[in-house]
Amino acid sequence: MKVTIKDIASMAGVSISTVSRVINGSKPVNEDVRNRVLEAMRQTNYRAVHIPGGGEAADRESLRIAVIIPEYSNTVLNEFIVGIHRVAQLYGYVIDIGLTDGTPATELDYLRRFSEERPNGLIFVGSEWGAEHTEIAKSSDLPCVLVGQESRVPGVPSVHVDNVTASYEAVTYLAQRGHRDIAIICGTGNMAVGTHRLQGYRQAMADAELPVRDDWVVECEISVEEGYRAMRAIAGTGELPTAVFCATDLMAIGAMNCLLDQGVRIPEDVSVFGFDGSFVSSIFRPKLTTVEYSATEVGMTAARHLMKLIKGETGVPPHSNVTHYLAIRESTN
Repeated sequence: MKVTIKDIASMAGVSISTVSRVINGSKPVNEDVRNRVLEAMRQTNYRAVHIPGGGEAADRESLRIAVIIPEYSNTVLNEFIVGIHRVAQLYGYVIDIGLTDGTPATELDYLRRFSEERPNGLIFVGSEWGAEHTEIAKSSDLPCVLVGQESRVPGVPSVHVDNVTASYEAVTYLAQRGHRDIAIICGTGNMAVGTHRLQGYRQAMADAELPVRDDWVVECEISVEEGYRAMRAIAGTGELPTAVFCATDLMAIGAMNCLLDQGVRIPEDVSVFGFDGSFVSSIFRPKLTTVEYSATEVGMTAARHLMKLIKGETGVPPHSNVTHYLAIRESTN
């Protein structure tokens, strides 16, 4: 099996960053520590390779972080990857991306594959992190950070927006504007877009003493087409709500397309509220009211936490939320 910088650090009893400093000669290192690292390298025949612009650096393949993420075309996940890349590049890491279809089976397949390839760490975006995920990561001593859910596993921190609170605030805003018949289009098989944003909706409806109609709670995949289908299902109940809260902007735009095709005015007849603050929310007409947050900052925060775990630092919070706010635009009244 190929020896990595992580193996050298383990043998020498030091952090990966210390091994990197010994190899690069970038910062002074205690002589005893330096000798332990060099001896581990000698015993394993480990050789550093030259990376242009970086001097003698650790094996490029060992300066890697893996990202497991659903297919992310035209979603905020694009910005999330940008955020990871910014921090990873700063620390000299490259990114390996495993695109999944959003099912636990493909996520676990990628997790096993990355565990065998032994990157320095992993950022996970997907379904709920469970016992099987934890077992695979622990078996290869793989530092992990979760995104889009709140971790329940000690030593595995998580990062995202506070989906429950943000959804609660969005629906409460609609209720305060006088809406009493509020529907929701939420995600299926997804903790953030499904479970948590639906939870916020239900809490807000309960606190506003508004009834929740089961036939106005529609789940769908994250796409414009699915949002259209979900809105058509709501309209097919024979009555239209006065407002619809959608768990993503793409769903919301699909819902608006459906309403406009039926001659429904937005927001005069039906208000539509999205979530994510994506680029498309500001260019669609009418401009979409949405929960806005920085997906780039989510990615950067996750990557910063992972860098600390890789270096063996303490003090990484179990869970972190980035700031969100309500961007009130033209699709609500």
